[in-house]
Amino acid sequence: MKAKYYSTSELAEKTGTSRQVISAIINEKWREKRISQATYDRIKEAMDDLGFVPDRTATSLKKDKRKTVGLLCHGPLYSHILTAIEKLNHHFLDQDIPVEMHISAEGGLADGLRDLMGQRVESLIVLLSPMTRNFCEVDLKNPSILKLFRVVPSVIYNFPFGIHEQSLEQELIGGGAQLIGFSKEKAYTQFLKSLVKQKKTRILVDDKIFSLFKADTQMSKVCEKFDRLDTYPNPQSEKLDQNPFVIGEKLAQLLLSRIKEYGYDFILTSSDRIAQGMAAVFHKSGLSIPKDINLLGFDKINSLPYFKHNLPTIEVPVQLMIDELLSTLRKQSWKGNAFQVEANLSEF
Repeated sequence: MKAKYYSTSELAEKTGTSRQVISAIINEKWREKRISQATYDRIKEAMDDLGFVPDRTATSLKKDKRKTVGLLCHGPLYSHILTAIEKLNHHFLDQDIPVEMHISAEGGLADGLRDLMGQRVESLIVLLSPMTRNFCEVDLKNPSILKLFRVVPSVIYNFPFGIHEQSLEQELIGGGAQLIGFSKEKAYTQFLKSLVKQKKTRILVDDKIFSLFKADTQMSKVCEKFDRLDTYPNPQSEKLDQNPFVIGEKLAQLLLSRIKEYGYDFILTSSDRIAQGMAAVFHKSGLSIPKDINLLGFDKINSLPYFKHNLPTIEVPVQLMIDELLSTLRKQSWKGNAFQVEANLSEF
């Protein structure tokens, strides 16, 4: 599959205007050239429909004729996203592949893609951070995204399977995007069933995790067997620059009286470091782990063996996803497809 960029001449032909009109609109000089608002709106709509992005390399006197890859890190960098970047770095260096790299903030995915496409990259890799609200839903549902992905062969890495409506997945695949990611449902279902079996039925859950427990799923049916299932606000909202271990300590201090009052058996957290910070406070307060209370983390970070408490966690299948990503990059042609692996419940 080859990138299908439109030139200003082709855009002018398709819209029944001239290159001069197109150039004036691209450079926001249309008012000076006395181009009407109606024409401006019509051309901008056509640009959006075609996934047109101006060629920012056109004025360069020296062009690199090698096929450049666009790498877009969307949202705050996270542990397993950094691992993927490290592997990609080695791949690009070994293959002598030029790369244009951008970082986009929440709400800026479409603009980030346009910036890279303006450099006339031949393919795109989008690394989605899990540290965004509702797993990048707002950005991925932006109508412009689908139109942009139709223009350039693209891989969306760390796609949150099972989080958004399946129709969104199908639209992205239908537009030619390769989706590489994992699902958490099987791992959490396995964990919840083990709690029921152990008769640990008083549970406190991070509300971001609880949003996964959709109606009529195995998870929701297992939850009906708990004596108590309560939630607490995700502690990392608006605090992405803070140490997760410290966040966990502060969270434990806030929840401690509630935990002692209701006698929770297990707390589900969204991070291994948060779980370890909470465990440290509980231990100091006289609660025995895992006898009095236990915690579930998420990610299975490499530093876990060095923490004091051996807590169960959900392991992200990072290596499998990275292997698929590198395999996709080595292929001569791409077409819309999905590669989904399951997260694993890991206990020490």
